[in-house]
Amino acid sequence: MPDRATHGDAGEVDIICALDGFVLVLEVKSTFMRMSQRDAWFHANSTLRKAGRQLQRKVKAVTAELRAEGALAADLGLEAGAKACEVHGWIVDTSIECDHQRFAGFLKISLEEILIALRDDRGLLYDPAGLLGGMHPSAPGSLYPQGFTSRRFIQVVQSQSVWDSI
Repeated sequence: MPDRATHGDAGEVDIICALDGFVLVLEVKSTFMRMSQRDAWFHANSTLRKAGRQLQRKVKAVTAELRAEGALAADLGLEAGAKACEVHGWIVDTSIECDHQRFAGFLKISLEEILIALRDDRGLLYDPAGLLGGMHPSAPGSLYPQGFTSRRFIQVVQSQSVWDSI
């Protein structure tokens, strides 16, 4: 929870993770299954827009804390005053609606996509019997042919590589 006196009402940060000089600030939304177009419209124009505005404040607060000589950088295993780290904010939702749209400049992605990308499980989306398309394409290869890196993970998610050839 960013200090209110320093960062205003940034609100509680759901998830912060760091590796190799990259920091992800994730705003997690657990949503219900929408039963109508009206529900889906409301989700995009209320819940996700609000999440984008929240993330603006949270990313700003996290970035400021990382650049200060506070404990956050050390807690994340980064050098004190981590000025060289790259901070990304994402809205992670349990639904796939509005995936890869931006809200207040922040990418919205589904939890499923994050899990597939982290586990490099794109092959599980493959239809080996060709039941869905009638074709027998080859299974997609690894998302990380040169090995997993934070930079590549971010590229995979932002470029929708999980869904390539699906």
